[in-house]
Amino acid sequence: MPKKQKQIEKPNSTVSRPPIVVVMGHVDHGKTSLLDAIRSADVASKEHGGITQSIGAYQITLPATPDPLRSEASQQPVTITFIDTPGHQAFTKMRSRGAKVADIAILVVAANDSVMPQTIESIKIIKDAKIPYIVAINKVDLPEANIDKVIQDLLRHEVLLENYGGDVPWAKVSALKKTGIKELLDLVYLLWQMQETKSDANAPLEAIVIESKLDKNRGPVASVIVRNGTLKTAEKIYIDGVESKIRGLFDYLQKPIKEAPPGTPVEVIGLSKVPSTGSLIGTSPQLAQGSSLHISSEVAKSNRTLPSETNRLNIILRADTIGSLEALLASIPENINLIDSGVGQITAKDIITAKTTKSIVLGFNVEIDSTAKSLQESEKVLIRTYKIIYELLEELTDAAAGVLTLDQEEVLGAGKIIAQFPFEKTRIAGTKVTEGRLARGDTIKILRGEEVVGESKVKSLRVGKDEINKVESGKECGVLFDPQVDFTLSDTIQAYKKY
Repeated sequence: MPKKQKQIEKPNSTVSRPPIVVVMGHVDHGKTSLLDAIRSADVASKEHGGITQSIGAYQITLPATPDPLRSEASQQPVTITFIDTPGHQAFTKMRSRGAKVADIAILVVAANDSVMPQTIESIKIIKDAKIPYIVAINKVDLPEANIDKVIQDLLRHEVLLENYGGDVPWAKVSALKKTGIKELLDLVYLLWQMQETKSDANAPLEAIVIESKLDKNRGPVASVIVRNGTLKTAEKIYIDGVESKIRGLFDYLQKPIKEAPPGTPVEVIGLSKVPSTGSLIGTSPQLAQGSSLHISSEVAKSNRTLPSETNRLNIILRADTIGSLEALLASIPENINLIDSGVGQITAKDIITAKTTKSIVLGFNVEIDSTAKSLQESEKVLIRTYKIIYELLEELTDAAAGVLTLDQEEVLGAGKIIAQFPFEKTRIAGTKVTEGRLARGDTIKILRGEEVVGESKVKSLRVGKDEINKVESGKECGVLFDPQVDFTLSDTIQAYKKY
């Protein structure tokens, strides 16, 4: 009789993946500081820098904790994936999606401030997502810390902590002093062990976009969390029903990798378009379109055009990522007229559109390309860029309320008056240029503190006995005004162009 062939068993690819954790809470309650403290607990921590800002997620690896109830072989180092969600109220949608992607949430509440508006919003998001969560009471090292008040305030919002009539685990931490971090991470691991969630590296791919942007060098880029299956380079994928082929994968340290197993945060390049945050990535169009996480909105198209209306401030808005753009669009006052919006740098097309629609161009965390800069001067279009979302939204709110008029002015340079010299029947202002440049023919304001005390033009500039056309920042010169203007030492000369 022939020998019975031995059947080759396919290796079991079902494993316990790293838990995906989202950290939420009110702005200024120490969420970012806590994430930094958690990063420093990583035994494999090397080069973090600004990586979290670029990918929106990272992983830490903790040493194995001895457990007499587990076998020695099973006591391996523990890896945890963290999603970094913004804390400002304008990023509500992003925080909501972060909770839906995550397995566990950490709710950060400052011991000195207690429950605040975004704390309440975060509680609702966590409960709606139906995921287990831990309360981290931060800033317990401050003299004004009042833990009892935090516990009572949480109770009013139906958050019942362990040992206080409920089952929500909690920890006292100080992100600044890096105390209580180990206890907090132990709670994360314990919650994850209780869920016993498994993922299959060989299952159909299921990954979720947590952030996306248009990179001027690499094209559409997405930060992704893999929940099931494996994401591989050169693989054909579908996002929002659009086919793409992955050209590259990068881990949270921006190192190129060949594949990303379940629980891994990764940056993906080679996409056909900028995907919307919350979109599901799959290897077939049906899978990619069947996700309840997919956000169907005008914002997800990365570009929105509205008809111009008279007697309103017209704006064109550009942001660095889809998430930032969504947050800004959700917060723009109703009586601001949005002409166009999208992700990526400010281009010549924006200048031309602004000129024809009498708009100003606002940019959040974006650059102005060289062609747009040149065109801006000839077409006399105002561009304002911001690094902080508060500043952009506050100015728009003030403009909508009539408190602030966004005058179309561009500051060309400024200088501090440090001396004065008599000249014929007037005076020359001895000036040190502190910003930009001062040039002959400039329209200027004289500022005393923040108050404008005079306006004039630069008749001439002198260095010694020589008359020159322009003086750059860091150099000194004598400035003669026409018409004459009153000035004193320490006043500021501000040169500007009005559109």
